[in-house]
Amino acid sequence: MAPQARSPAHGWRRHLFGSLLGQLRLAAFSSVFLGFSAASAFTLLINQQCLLRQQQTGQRQAASSLTLSMDQSSSDPSPANASQLRQQLDRLSARERFFWVQRNDGSLLLPGRVSGETAADPGFLKRAMAAPRGPWSGPSLAPLLIGTDYRLVQDRAGHSYLSHPLHRSAEGSQLWVAEDISPTITALRTMLLGLLGVWILCLVLTLMAISILTRRILQPLRDFHVMAAGVTSESLASSHLKLDRPPLEVAELAGSFNGLLDRLALAWSQQRQFVGLVSHELRNPLMIISGYLRRLQRRGQNLDPEQMRALATTEAETHRITRMLNDLLDLSRSESGQLQMVLAPVAVDEVLTTACDLARSQLSRPLLLTLPKEAAEGPIKAVAETDRLQQVLLNLIENADKYSLPGRPISLVLSQNADELCISVQDQGIGIAPEDIPKVFDRFHRGRNAIEHERGSGLGLSVVKLLVEAMGGSIDVESEIEVGSRFHIHLPGAQ
Repeated sequence: MAPQARSPAHGWRRHLFGSLLGQLRLAAFSSVFLGFSAASAFTLLINQQCLLRQQQTGQRQAASSLTLSMDQSSSDPSPANASQLRQQLDRLSARERFFWVQRNDGSLLLPGRVSGETAADPGFLKRAMAAPRGPWSGPSLAPLLIGTDYRLVQDRAGHSYLSHPLHRSAEGSQLWVAEDISPTITALRTMLLGLLGVWILCLVLTLMAISILTRRILQPLRDFHVMAAGVTSESLASSHLKLDRPPLEVAELAGSFNGLLDRLALAWSQQRQFVGLVSHELRNPLMIISGYLRRLQRRGQNLDPEQMRALATTEAETHRITRMLNDLLDLSRSESGQLQMVLAPVAVDEVLTTACDLARSQLSRPLLLTLPKEAAEGPIKAVAETDRLQQVLLNLIENADKYSLPGRPISLVLSQNADELCISVQDQGIGIAPEDIPKVFDRFHRGRNAIEHERGSGLGLSVVKLLVEAMGGSIDVESEIEVGSRFHIHLPGAQ
C-alpha cells in the first residue's frame, strides 16, 4: 500500500512542534504574548479605575452642600427644606451630570432644569436605579470592570451615563447621581487603540529578537550536527568536534561525543586487525585443503560418482570461502591504507576470456562473452591490474549466478570508445528493488529480495566497487525487478 502524501500543514506543524528551534520560539513568544497581554489589560484597568475615582471625588465635592440639604429635608420635611433641596438640585444638575433624590417612600425628587429629557425619562431612571448584579450574572463584563455599585446606562440620544447612589440619609432617602461618561469612554478607547498599536509593535520586535536569539543559541547544535554527519569509519581516529564558544551543556555533550569517537576508533582498529589476522591465518589452510581436493579429484579412479560430486562440492565451497577471505583482506587493507595496486596497460579482452573460462568450470548455465570487432585486430587495453580485474569479474559473475534462475544465461559485453572501456555483466535474475539500488555497493547491505532468495555476506559488491575505484574506474548498475540487473564497469583506456 503506497504511503499517503503529507500535507503542507503537516510539515508546518512538524517544523514548529517537532524541532527544538520551533519549540523554543513558541515557548518564548507565548510567554511574551501572555506577559504583554496581562500588562496591557492591567494598565487599562488601572487607568479606568483612576478615572472612576476621579469622577467620584468630583461628584462628592460638588454634592457636599446637596447632602446637607437632603439630610435636613429628611429629618424635617418642611416645605422650606424641600424647596431648598430642589434649588440645590437645580443649581448643581446639568445634562452632563445631574442629581436626584429617592425618598424612603419610593417617590423621586428630580431637578427642574436639566437640558434634554434624560432626567424626565422614566425608563432611564428605572435602569439607573436598578438593583446591582454580580460580576458573573450576565453576558456583560461591565460590572466586573466598573464595580457592582455602579450602573452603566444609555439614554435615547446614545450618551452613556454612569449612575450610583452617592449618599444615604438616616431616614433611608438616597441621593443619586448620573454622569455622562461618553468623553471618558472615547478617551479610554483612544488609549486602548494606542496601547494596542504599541502592543503589536512590541510583539513584532520581540518575535524578531526571539527568532535571532534562538537561532544563535542553537547554532552550536547545528555545527554539532554538521560535524557529526561528516564522521565516517575511515575518519574516526581524526574526527573530533571543535565548537566555537559553545554553551556549557553543548560543550559537555561534545566532550562525551569525542570520547565515544575515541572508543569507536579503538574498537574499529582492533576489529580491522582481527579480521585481517583471521583472514590471513585461514587462507593458508584453505589453500592446502583446496590443493588436496584437486589432487584427490585427479586420482579419483577408485571413487564412485557420488564421492566425486561430494569432492567437487567441497572444492567449490572452499573456493567460495577463499574468495570471501580475500574480500575481507582487501577491505582491511583498504581501511588501513595498505591496499596496493600496480596499474599498467592490461589486455582486457584476454582477462575477460580467462575469467569466463574459470567461471564456466564452476557454472551450470551458459556464460556468453561478446567482444568488439577491434579485438580481432589486437588486444584492447585499459589501465588496470590483471589479477584485481579478474577478481572483480569473477565476483560479478558469481553474484549474477547466485540470483538468477537455473538455465538462464549470463552475458558479458566489452565495448570501447575514445577514452574508456566499458564491461557490462548482465543477468536475467530477480533484479534489485529501486530503493535498494543507491545502497547496493554498501558494505554488508543486502536487498530484501536477495535475503529471501540466497544466503550471502553482503561483501562482494562493496569489494568490487573498492577495487574498480582503486584502478581509477567507476561502476554503476541498472536493474528491474524480475527482469535482471546489468553492472557497467568503466575503466580508463590505454594506448
